[in-house]
Amino acid sequence: MKLLNFMIPITMMALVLVDCKGDHTNNEDDGNTGPPTVVVVERPDMAIELGEAIALYQNYGANRVGLIESFEEELGDVDNYQATRSLTFNFKELRQYMDYVEQEAKTAGTDILGLRVYLGQYDTKNSPHPNAETVFFNPTMKKGDNEVAFAIQNQNGNPTAVPVGVLQDYYLKTGKIKTPGKANLVFIQDDITSLAGNHGGRRPPPPHEDDDYNDEGNN
Repeated sequence: MKLLNFMIPITMMALVLVDCKGDHTNNEDDGNTGPPTVVVVERPDMAIELGEAIALYQNYGANRVGLIESFEEELGDVDNYQATRSLTFNFKELRQYMDYVEQEAKTAGTDILGLRVYLGQYDTKNSPHPNAETVFFNPTMKKGDNEVAFAIQNQNGNPTAVPVGVLQDYYLKTGKIKTPGKANLVFIQDDITSLAGNHGGRRPPPPHEDDDYNDEGNN
């Protein structure tokens, strides 16, 4: 009887071990080379419907483009000026940019809150798109109660996240950056790692037969 009482729990433990050994639901545990688990990405809140996107594009064409082109014609710097309607960034390069920004922020011990999109304009010199509108990116971080764009500054050998406004003020006061309106903004990059991103492919208004957003219906 004592032997039976001893064997019963031993037998139960053996059954449990055999059952666990035969049940492999984790491919990493047993070296199973089956198909990887598919990760479903949920639709983000920033995703919008096609109708809203069409309205945004056509509203800009109807209410902003004419004003921009009329102003440029009055300046007379560029003949037959066409306002920028879109910018295309290479998808893989954009991913690389995001990875690079995250990497540099980590070196400074900084968490990225967002990616801010700024509106900008090229000048009339040293630019393939004289006077053209553009956008550029910059990651943001938390500073007090605010969310600010930042760059990485080498401070005594330590990478430090610094608000771009602080660096801009420094450049303007010391003359290490030309004042806005001159040919180009010249940065002294010795101790600064800029995290700004640009150089998208500019596109003027597509023709109606183009298979893209266009102003058909507004003309």
